[in-house]
This record gives sequence, C-alpha cells and structure tokens, in this order.
Amino acid sequence: MSEAYEDKLAKLRREIETGDARPAVIDTLVSELFTDGDERLPSGLLSLLSDNTEYDEGMFSLIHAAESCDDTVYVRALLSVFPHVASSAPRWASIVLMRVLNSGTAQSELVRQLRDAPTSVKDSVREVCRRINEVSPQFLSKTAPVTIASC
Repeated sequence: MSEAYEDKLAKLRREIETGDARPAVIDTLVSELFTDGDERLPSGLLSLLSDNTEYDEGMFSLIHAAESCDDTVYVRALLSVFPHVASSAPRWASIVLMRVLNSGTAQSELVRQLRDAPTSVKDSVREVCRRINEVSPQFLSKTAPVTIASC
C-alpha cells in the first residue's frame, strides 16, 4: 500500500507542477489517494500546495481533503509541513492558517500542539500570523493565542 500511495502522490505532484493543476484531475487523484487510506495523506496533500497554479480549485481540493481528518491529525500534519509551505507557497500558507483560525476547535488544537513544536515551525507560524495581521487586522484576536503559543 505504501508504494501505491507514493506513486499516486507522485502523479498528483506532477499534475500540480507540470499539468496546470487541473481541478478534475486533482480531484480524481485525491479520491484515489483516500482509497489507500495512508496516514501520511494530510501532510502529503498540504505539502503540494503551490502559489503557481492556474486554478485555485485544485488547491482548495487538497485543503478540503486534508481538513476532512479530525483536528488533531490535521493540525499535526499542517505543522509538519508548515515551514515548507510558508516558504514555497506563502499565499496558501496564509489561507490554510486563516481557515484554522476560523475554527474554534482547530485553533485550540493548533495552540496546544504549537507549544511543543520545533522552533522552525513556531517561527514560520508566527511569521504567517504577522502577515495575516498586516493584511487583515480583524484577525488579531484569533492570531494572538497562536502567536503567544509560538514564543
């Protein structure tokens, strides 16, 4: 099953990098990946987010699929790839983090897990929170607990 997962994830990566990230193709590949049920799926999907795709729908498909996991699993996956996503796809890192901030349970889980996260993860989350606050000051009440947990 692990080899099948890796092959399907590689197909999905190729579609995003060289195939224009067509939403229908992404949806099909994500559906196939879910069939395999690999526990690495949420982090694998989130690691593929790209600011260079033509269609936002494909990226939202990745996010929605990853978000279908419970908050504990989802936040763990997000934190495991967040420094990479924040540097390679800063727009999508902001979107994903804002979605977590807008969910009370996910935000609480983020604060809980962030306390014990590596410094690189804390730094990247804190930086994205800062950027969110610059663009949308109304998020300050939601980013404050996350920023404090990242210190």
